[in-house]
Amino acid sequence: MKPIVLASILLLAGLAACNIPTLPAGDLTPAPQEAAPIDTPIPVVPIPVTAIDIDGVPYDAYQVPGDPFRFVCQTPCPLELDYIYAEYAGFRAAHAMLIEWTGVDTLPELQPVDMHLVFEDSTCSFHPSGHAFVYPHTHQAYTCTDGPGYYPTLEEKIAMASQVDGQYFPLHEYMHTIYFGRLSGYAGGVREYKAEFMHDFVVPVPSFAAGLMDPAEFCTYGDLWPSPGDYGGKLITELCRQNGFEWQDLAPSLIALDDLYTSGAGQVEQADYEHPAPTVAQYRDILNDLLGSDTTQAFADACFPPVLFGNTYTLSPACVTPGGTATPLK
Repeated sequence: MKPIVLASILLLAGLAACNIPTLPAGDLTPAPQEAAPIDTPIPVVPIPVTAIDIDGVPYDAYQVPGDPFRFVCQTPCPLELDYIYAEYAGFRAAHAMLIEWTGVDTLPELQPVDMHLVFEDSTCSFHPSGHAFVYPHTHQAYTCTDGPGYYPTLEEKIAMASQVDGQYFPLHEYMHTIYFGRLSGYAGGVREYKAEFMHDFVVPVPSFAAGLMDPAEFCTYGDLWPSPGDYGGKLITELCRQNGFEWQDLAPSLIALDDLYTSGAGQVEQADYEHPAPTVAQYRDILNDLLGSDTTQAFADACFPPVLFGNTYTLSPACVTPGGTATPLK
């Protein structure tokens, strides 16, 4: 394990509440990039830019044609072009590695995902920290991050931005968008927003995808670190221990979740989306089929609220904070 992992994991734990909802020269179109080892130098090239507006505010949008994301900066953009190009290059390579882990990308109907890099812009300033959501007036996902995070000098930040292992924060927020529309926390007359964030996966998986942690530690990392999830438990640890879950099972489970969504078999109607959203219980059923055993107890031991599964179990005393206050349906 790399020496930087300790600092990374402590930062990851602090991200558990990141997504609480609130209302040129050379070739400019590089070929789609396959995942590469993190030690492989990543070419940094100029990115095509177009003028757009977001809720009536002018922005510059940087995007390689065909990419499912674009970097956006409110005009006049305060960021150096060298930084934008470096961050785009680093994230583009890291994104390919994340999709190898998840098997699916953000729903096409929510693309391109707008990647905001300035917390003070017109979109991110309402919640000026890392988060991901869908625009209130446009059916499109966005993220807000500070790229690789704080570095004392611009030169250091640019250097880290171009590296795959500097992309934890953007990957974390981007992975949230993969669940948008595909997973609903509605059940039993309440909405469990936290269940939709899936921090049990979204906190650790980007570290594995970016090479910050060894995939061989996927089932055991939770023995050493605080809970990454929203309910105080450790879903990955429980799934591994009780049901034989492995990191290679994540992509098939999310592909099956996407198939459920696109088939229209989700159980929760949702405004603006093309299909109803699957429930957490339906995702549990996917895992049951994939792993060949009932995973309900793993969710219970990870302190997921019983209401998500028809109140078929009672939380153990170890689950001190079983999800906070649920939001009643209106």
